[in-house]
Amino acid sequence: MISPIKDIPKQKQEEFSHTYFQGLLVEIGNLKEFQTYIPNQDKNKIYLGKRLEEIISVKDYYQFTYDRIIKRARTIDVTWFNVRKMPSMFFEVEHAADIYNSLLKFVELQDFYTDFYIVASDVRKKEFESKLALNAFVSIQKRTKFMDYDAVSEWHSKVYEITTLEKRLF
Repeated sequence: MISPIKDIPKQKQEEFSHTYFQGLLVEIGNLKEFQTYIPNQDKNKIYLGKRLEEIISVKDYYQFTYDRIIKRARTIDVTWFNVRKMPSMFFEVEHAADIYNSLLKFVELQDFYTDFYIVASDVRKKEFESKLALNAFVSIQKRTKFMDYDAVSEWHSKVYEITTLEKRLF
């Protein structure tokens, strides 16, 4: 995993971490043959020398439901769509932001057959668990999971390895 250098200002470190993990999640989705999307405000951020917009596969968010729900959903950090252009997985990368707000977004999308993930440093897992335990989130508790940065990095490496091997074999 590439880590930010300590001499970089805190705001830049946070942006780097957030963007870096968005990029990893987009690449994993692409390798797993999902269609991938990130919010417009993140499209020009740099991930490993490329703008995030260059690695996503969906430029305009699919209109799979009502406008008011789409407006909220398109702010989620990474969305994976299936072949029917329906959302399959939503990821919120929470480097410094409030996990509560991400969980509220997920509640808005509870009627769709999707999985929800909060991606953050492992030190935030207890915060995630305590907020998810609130009554407001009962409807999404079983479908919302926590994934730490190391797990995302390892997942990316393994998916890349297996995809490369499968291309060579088949």
